[in-house]
Amino acid sequence: MRSPFLALLVAVAPALAGASASPTVGPETCKACHPAAYEAWRTGPHARAYDSLPERSRKDKRCLSCHAPLLEDGFVAVGCESCHGAGGAYSARYVMRDAELSRAVGLLDPGEKTCGACHNESTPSLTKFEYARKLPLIEHWNAERAAARAEAAPTGKPAPAPQGETKKGAAAGKPR
Repeated sequence: MRSPFLALLVAVAPALAGASASPTVGPETCKACHPAAYEAWRTGPHARAYDSLPERSRKDKRCLSCHAPLLEDGFVAVGCESCHGAGGAYSARYVMRDAELSRAVGLLDPGEKTCGACHNESTPSLTKFEYARKLPLIEHWNAERAAARAEAAPTGKPAPAPQGETKKGAAAGKPR
């Protein structure tokens, strides 16, 4: 049984240490535990978002806020933490194994509203952004679940549920 005090301590530790927010850790850190999700991201459009900008726009803060939101932290892409939140407090394995704790310390479950922060009427695009139609283009949660099932299959043990998966989300095929 998890101590509520422990969850509170982990949640407020950055503030107690003088940090204003959890630090970012970068996609390579996420890759260590989520290789299938990392590969889906690496070959998808968000990994190349900065590269898709014309040279004249690569210093424009209005463009960079979506195409490289963590540029100040040294990440030239729309990486995991652009959507899931800075991972400094939740990236440790013992935290990620506890869905409630990982969310309490900063892991975000992105959804349509998250995407809408960048994909909206004011952003240049040839076509209107349709969340339901675009979501499969960045799908990485099913690849992660399939990898976990494949890893568990030879041992005969059931695969652990991915962090944050709910019955509703799993049945609907939605991201965590």
